[in-house]
This record gives sequence, structure tokens and C-alpha cells, in this order.
Amino acid sequence: MQSGKFLIVVGGPTASGKTDFAIRLARHFNTVILSADSRQFFGEMNIGTAKPTAEEMAQAPHYFINSRSIESEYSVGDFERDALQLLERLFEEKNVVILAGGSGLYIKALCEGLDKFPEVPLVIRQAVEEEYQEKGLPHLQAELQRIDPAYYKIVDANNPHRLIRAIAVFRASRQPYSSFLSQARPQRFFTPIFLQLHWPRAELYARIDARVETMMEQGLLEEARSLYPKRKFTALQTVGYQELFEHLDGRLSLEEAVSLIQRNSRRYAKRQLTWYRRDGHWKLLRPEDWELALFFIEAAMLKKWALLYSDEAPGNFTFHPMPQLRGQFLQITQSGKPVAALYLVEGKDAVWLQGPFYLVQEDNIPLAERILLHEVLLASANKKVFALKSSVSNHPTPGLKLTPITLSGLPDWTRAAAEKIAELYPDAGAFEISKA
Repeated sequence: MQSGKFLIVVGGPTASGKTDFAIRLARHFNTVILSADSRQFFGEMNIGTAKPTAEEMAQAPHYFINSRSIESEYSVGDFERDALQLLERLFEEKNVVILAGGSGLYIKALCEGLDKFPEVPLVIRQAVEEEYQEKGLPHLQAELQRIDPAYYKIVDANNPHRLIRAIAVFRASRQPYSSFLSQARPQRFFTPIFLQLHWPRAELYARIDARVETMMEQGLLEEARSLYPKRKFTALQTVGYQELFEHLDGRLSLEEAVSLIQRNSRRYAKRQLTWYRRDGHWKLLRPEDWELALFFIEAAMLKKWALLYSDEAPGNFTFHPMPQLRGQFLQITQSGKPVAALYLVEGKDAVWLQGPFYLVQEDNIPLAERILLHEVLLASANKKVFALKSSVSNHPTPGLKLTPITLSGLPDWTRAAAEKIAELYPDAGAFEISKA
């Protein structure tokens, strides 16, 4: 990994504001943006893919937008190859480049490398494609759920191209597609910094519904009508177009089609969020968290900090598990080694934290604490957040309010763990954490 070259990755579900945030970062760092939205590659698809406008693209150079035709195949492997070649040229002049988009597989391919899959004979792939043409998308969805439930949980189930690929790999190898997704990765010549734009679920869904309505006002139906003769191309097998094609076929009213676009877009967002959670390395941010984003980026660049969710406890971290509920560890690492960590357990109405506690002598405890607690506060949605944390860091934390409470003020289900951990950390205090 080459030091001094950074790819700031702006991810997040559909309609989360990635374009605006990426442009702001590009202007701040005087750099360019690569799109990792697999639908925005295609020049014929504009309104339904929520491409940056001409005014937005004028604010920062963009790559991989309108770069292909829907009539040409363009795989994730093609994108990995082309993007790496482009980054090699860009990093000759720049130290920072922005990658923005919601296609998790394309982001993963560029930042970590693709998994190696067995060769699939053409006859097998053609057989699966014929099944799709004869029996439709529901058949592919049911088949993949049967043979590979692990991959079905994270794949875009409305994308027949990916379902066909996974089913064909299984039939060729007799191994589930998901079994090939955990292989050793090649080293990259840049360091990724992962930022994920976050909205509470209800707000995100409202944004998605509103954006679909805006797309219809902008002429999405007319765009779909112009593409209708080419509807069999893989690029058009996607939300926003498929539903309107069914309307044009006379199988749905326009109102039903729009409602389905909204519903399927919400489901797509849910799958995107599942993908990000599985990665375990995204720093959650609201679009207004600009100052904290810059602090986190600076720490990643200068201190080699990264955020990591893990099911395994970092070394030298003493915690008290709660057998009745699953816990998870959230930590800040420095060059892969833990700096600070906390243990979090989510109940029905509240989240219980043990920490942050510090695993090394770190000269910037306030920033580490702010990053960790801010992350949990966003991830916990509307639940109350309680923590037992070391009193050595009981200082003002910008953007957060830490209200001291007694152990008796904690939720009942945390009481035994709180008393036990208080014995292990005599200087710890109990707090309720909220936005300032």
C-alpha cells in the first residue's frame, strides 16, 4: 500500500445525498470524482439513475458517467481494471481522489479486488438465461434463495444479471457463489477512507419516495418510453425502468408503476445498507457532519486511523458480555492495531456501551471518543444510548451531550453488566449520550 495516496469513498443508500457530499469534498481537496454507480455508466439512462446534473458536474471533473452505451456489456471486472488504470494516472498529480456511488460490489472491487470464480461453461449460463426469459425474475429469486441464502441476503434481488451469474456459478462448481467471496485480496497502491452517508430509516424512505415523484415530473416515463424498444438489454433490468416497461406493456397502471418504483427503491436501499454493515469499516455521517468528516479524514491520512466493527474483542480490552443479547466491538485502529474500543449491545429500546476505553497511550483521546460515540449515536437510530466509560475522558465532546447518571439510572437489563464492569474499571462513570 503506497503511503500518501488516498481514495475517499463516499457511499450510502440511494437518495442519501452522495453527489452533493462528493462534490463538496472534491472542491475542498481540489480533486476529481469517480462514479461507482453501475447505472450511471450508461449514457442513455439519465433521469432514472439520478445522475449529477450538468451544473453539478461543472463543479468538479467526473469520470465513469455516460462512459458506456446500454448496448455494450460492462462488468464489474471491467470497471476494476479501468478504474485502477485511471487512478494510476490521477495519483501521479494528486494525493486525493473521490469515489462516490452506491454500488457496493463495484466499490469493493476497486478498493479490495475481485474474488476469483470458476469458469462457467457458456451452455450453463445460456440455460439459466433461458429460464429467466421463460419463468421470469421471481423464479431466479426463489432459486438463488434455495441454493445460496447467504448471498441472497445481500444481492440486489431485482438485478437478473447478478442472479443469473450466481446461479450459473453454483451449477458449474456445485459450490454457492458466497463461498468464493472470502479470498485473499491484492494490495492497492492507495488507502481507502470509507464514509457512509446516513439517514434515519423513516427519513431515508421519505427522501426516496419524494425523489421518485421528482423523477416522474422530470420526464422518467418519457425516458422509459424512448428506451422501451431496447428493454431486453441488461442495463435496463433495473428499478425505475422495469416497472414503467410493465406499464407500457399494459400490465400496470401508471399509479401502480410509480408505487412499485418507490417500494423497490426502498428495498434496494435496505439491501445496500445490509452490504455496508457486512463490510464493517464505514464511518457513518449525516450530510451536515462536515467538520467531523474532515477530522476523520485527517486522522486517517496522518494517523492511519480506520473504523472497524468486529465480533472479536481487541486485545487488552476487558469487557463483560451479556449472554442474552449479541454484542459487537467497535474500534479505531492505527495501521491495523487497536487504539480505542467499545463494546455495544442493542436492546429493544436502548443501546448499552462499555467504553470507549483506550488500548494505547494516544495523544488525541477526545477525537477518538468523538468518532466512536458519534458512530454509535447514528447507528442506534432513535434508541437511548447509555455508556459506562472511563472518567479520564469525561470532557466536552463537540456535537454530543454526555449526561452523568448513577448506575441505578441505567436500564434494568444492563444493571448486572454495569456493576461488573464498574469493578473492572473503578474510575468509570455512567452516562446517557445524546446529540448536543
